[in-house]
Amino acid sequence: MLVVDDEEAIRKIAQHTLNRFGYRVMLASDGSEALEIYKKNQDDIDLVLTDMAMPVMDGPTTIAALKKIYPAVKIIASSGFSSSTDPGKLPGSGVECLVPKPYTAEMLLKALHQALKSPDMDHQGT
Repeated sequence: MLVVDDEEAIRKIAQHTLNRFGYRVMLASDGSEALEIYKKNQDDIDLVLTDMAMPVMDGPTTIAALKKIYPAVKIIASSGFSSSTDPGKLPGSGVECLVPKPYTAEMLLKALHQALKSPDMDHQGT
């Protein structure tokens, strides 16, 4: 799994939480770094959790770029700004679900479970 967020504290908390539940986690501080990591580790990443509002490369741009690399990549968006939890209304289509910030471990784990059980899961492991 790849966690993309410009806030270090959020990345570390997400990593700690997910590690406790058996997930292997890679971290990126922005969309540009996420793309580099994804290109090198694509076969080891089942899902990407990305913040929608980041400097350098925002969430919608990151999502579009990831989908160009691998159209079936599973993506969970995270935002403190969206009032909608309907992923179809998110900018940057292809999002499995939205986790509003601040999110709890329970909210994050439910979103992961939902995203990973959706069809077209080709990757294994992360």
